Amino acid sequence: MKAVAALLAGGLLSIGVFAASGNAGGAAAQATPPLPAAAPMATGASAAVPGLVDERLRLELANAASRLTSLETSIAKSGEKADQVALRTSTFALYTALGAAFLAALFSFAAQALLMWHQRRINRADSEAKVANTYIEWQLQQLSELYGPIRALLGQSNVLYRQMNRALVAADSKKFKLIPGDDFDGQEFQIFHNGAWLRFRTVKHLEEVYNKDFGVEPYFDDVVDVGERLVDVIREKAGFARPEDDALVKVMGDYLAHYLVLRRLLNRAKDGEKLHVNAADEHATFPNQIQELVDNGFKAINEQVMEWRNFSGTRKNQPRM
Repeated sequence: MKAVAALLAGGLLSIGVFAASGNAGGAAAQATPPLPAAAPMATGASAAVPGLVDERLRLELANAASRLTSLETSIAKSGEKADQVALRTSTFALYTALGAAFLAALFSFAAQALLMWHQRRINRADSEAKVANTYIEWQLQQLSELYGPIRALLGQSNVLYRQMNRALVAADSKKFKLIPGDDFDGQEFQIFHNGAWLRFRTVKHLEEVYNKDFGVEPYFDDVVDVGERLVDVIREKAGFARPEDDALVKVMGDYLAHYLVLRRLLNRAKDGEKLHVNAADEHATFPNQIQELVDNGFKAINEQVMEWRNFSGTRKNQPRM
């Protein structure tokens, strides 16, 4: 734009020089001695020409200056528009770069947040699995250390007891009998005592059958041996009882008392002493409900273990997201 202005200024300068030359020429003409007059009309026309030339030059200079001003104004406006366009272009580029950077940062943050959430989910699932596995291991210990052994030993004791019952019935059916009842196998063993049929209780009626030539003494010895093993399990493993099995804990205490009384009475009977069962001994009978309580606890734990194994197997087959 400055180069154009310089060129225009140079043109105007040339026009000014030309005009000055014209004026100088006119002055020289005036200084030259006049020629002999040829005719009066020629002298008047020659005098009017320099003035017309000067006026025309002034008009052309004014028009040229006006056009130059308009051109400069147009060039200035074009420059302003170019600057504005450049400013808008640079501003747009800046906003575009900032927007791209913001989107990239947002995407990176979202990706990291998603990754952290997924990792926390995996960690939480792993923690839950570890806790559950620990609990299942505890339940397996409950089965193997307490409920399973007690259940097996009670089953052995019941079989020996029922064999002894049948041996007594076979020896004297008028004094002993088996009837339907609520015992572990849906039967009840009874003894005819003092003119009435009563439910047989080992602690109460041991003296009626031991060393009475019924041949059942080995059964009682075996029952007491199994009872001793039961006592050892209860004493050492009672801590494996489920919190909701407080009734079983109480019954296990009753069984310990029953075993002590039974063993003492059996030792007296072996020595041929009179047993002299007192009122306290009569209350130390075998707690029949122990079988049901142990069975219920064993089944409940076993079901929970199986449910967890099925659930764990299902989770292993599912892909991790």
